[in-house]
Amino acid sequence: MNTKFIATFIVLASTATSAFATGPLSESAGPVDRIVQGHGRPGESAVASSDRSVTFEVLADGRVRRTNAKYGTVTISNPAAEALRARDRR
Repeated sequence: MNTKFIATFIVLASTATSAFATGPLSESAGPVDRIVQGHGRPGESAVASSDRSVTFEVLADGRVRRTNAKYGTVTISNPAAEALRARDRR
């Protein structure tokens, strides 16, 4: 019984670590995922497939600007700072 529990825990733990956004990026990741997770290059932009009025753009300093033309909102995030914050919480 304990062996099954330990084996199950190891399998689940190994798959959960690959779900973090700060790790390596999958080859099948879309352009929005690349940008939001900090793998984009300055000047790179992408349009969300779920809502064409939402665009993501990588700024010169590495931050990401998300613009929603439908509602006139702009948000700026820093994927590198968010990754450090997530790493510190572990």
